[in-house]
Amino acid sequence: MPLPGNTMIGLEVHMQIDVGKLFCNCKSEGELLDASFTRRLHSTSGEIGSKDISTNYEESRDRLFKYIISGNSCLIEADEEPPKRINPGALKAALSMSLAFGSSILERVSVMRKVVIDGSNTGGFQRTSLVAIGGEINSGGVTAGITSICLEEDSCKKVDERENLVTYSLDRLGLPLIEISTAPDMKSADEAIAIAKEIGNRMMVLGLLRKGADSIRQDVNFSMGYGRVEIKGVSKLSSIKEILEAEAKRQEWLAKAVKIVKERGGYEELKFTEVSSLFRDSNSKMVIKGIEEGRRIFASKLPNFRGVMKTEGFRVGREIADALKQINIKGVIHYEELPAYGLTLAERDMVAAQLELKENDSFLMLIINSDSANMAKSTIEGRIEKILSLDFSETRAALVDNSTRYMRPLSGSSRMYPETDIPVITISSPLLESATEETPQPLSEFTADISKKYGISGQDAETLISERNIKKFTGIANDKNGKIISRIINQTIPELNKKYQREIEWENIKEVLEFCNENSLGRYSMEKALGLIYSGSRKEDALNLKLLRPLTEGQIKILIERHEINLHSNIADIMKKLNALDEGVVDPLLVAGLLNTEKNKGSN
Repeated sequence: MPLPGNTMIGLEVHMQIDVGKLFCNCKSEGELLDASFTRRLHSTSGEIGSKDISTNYEESRDRLFKYIISGNSCLIEADEEPPKRINPGALKAALSMSLAFGSSILERVSVMRKVVIDGSNTGGFQRTSLVAIGGEINSGGVTAGITSICLEEDSCKKVDERENLVTYSLDRLGLPLIEISTAPDMKSADEAIAIAKEIGNRMMVLGLLRKGADSIRQDVNFSMGYGRVEIKGVSKLSSIKEILEAEAKRQEWLAKAVKIVKERGGYEELKFTEVSSLFRDSNSKMVIKGIEEGRRIFASKLPNFRGVMKTEGFRVGREIADALKQINIKGVIHYEELPAYGLTLAERDMVAAQLELKENDSFLMLIINSDSANMAKSTIEGRIEKILSLDFSETRAALVDNSTRYMRPLSGSSRMYPETDIPVITISSPLLESATEETPQPLSEFTADISKKYGISGQDAETLISERNIKKFTGIANDKNGKIISRIINQTIPELNKKYQREIEWENIKEVLEFCNENSLGRYSMEKALGLIYSGSRKEDALNLKLLRPLTEGQIKILIERHEINLHSNIADIMKKLNALDEGVVDPLLVAGLLNTEKNKGSN
């Protein structure tokens, strides 16, 4: 389905960088611990003295938040200690990305607090800094202007949500995020994908992008004439097209529904009345369980809404249900769903008669606690009135099936205020010069340069970049050992990770490779040393020149004769026996040469 001609698309691309956390000395990675704490969060006024609509909404949900402590978190993540100065590596990375797109870097960078009380930050705010404005991104003939480039701390990772308790982990909280926000200059999903891909490619070229499924996340801003919808958490570029098409269909059907309701005479105030007595003899498990748990059944006429709640592409019922889920009210039932949930057609007709439904009327029915009835009524009325106003602007979450669900109202500017614990940062000339030296090139140019400089194939260079290993490679490779080091990083290490079901810290691997380089030891020596490390040998034992020295063809021949190794065996068996002797490193090409010599003898 093509998007409407008046479509406007903007992006907010969030990229995690692997330089440690933003405001403390904790590492990027850490295991979850068997320890936690809980918090309730409350909204506060922004710098202009008013509270933001989105924070008011989150506060009204009155939820409790549990935080699981991780090995890479400290008192700063727990909001029990002031933040340290901003991570200089993260700031430099943000400056380099700003330079890549021709953005205007601010002379002074201030850290601000952005009020966020959905539990994703322990203190009820997220620290963020505006680094640059302006500039543009070009990709495949598509151009998008940049509105801002920010450096901010990432939020907690949601682990679980049940009723009024939401559980988060602290391992992700505080990781540095570079956020690049574009103007709404894109007209199609393909254009949005092209721009998002270019941003991600530049970040990969910079070489600091953290590994992991959520290292790059896109928020997609979409409008087709009914207000801006912010779709949060689109992690795959391939999902953008389906998500935007689904959102366009949703808004199109909502607009049709509004037209139908208004043509019939519009909407009247909801009047919920208790109808529990009608279900005294019901066989519905949902009804029986609800009543046994002390809940009551309330119903209200929904004038002129029959046929748009759940018919064809109409899904107004889902819009209402999603809004209620945000205040932990589940079990909303409407006329067009029945019979279902064990409720019969006769029970539906009893409710319809009780409410005196006319031909075009629907009804809503809730199985809830009595003290939740007013809140449910207010939420439903607010949702219906917003839809009928044809203002579909809101924040929605991207789901795994590429649909979206309602999250909260759009945030505004009222939730920002200064962070007084961190001084204003002056962007010095030396810092800017250092960032300029690392300004990331376009991917194609960078790949060609790396390939030429280190003597490796374009495919190997692309793999190093896409697997976030380019910094590791350039930190140890040169024009003489480039092919060997790229093979070790691209092939040998992943094979060892898989074989031994473990990963070795890069610093230990780097030490092994540097030892081999310093002693003029080649690929097979490197592979043997790494194999010893992975299998559990101490580094001191693995870095043994006697074990790692390459054997000459003559030395290999002597070992074969001394140990009576049959040269008529296959090469894999011969290599296995020679390697088991631990007399040095055996080059399989030399063994293959000996085998050929032996075969030629036989043919003569």
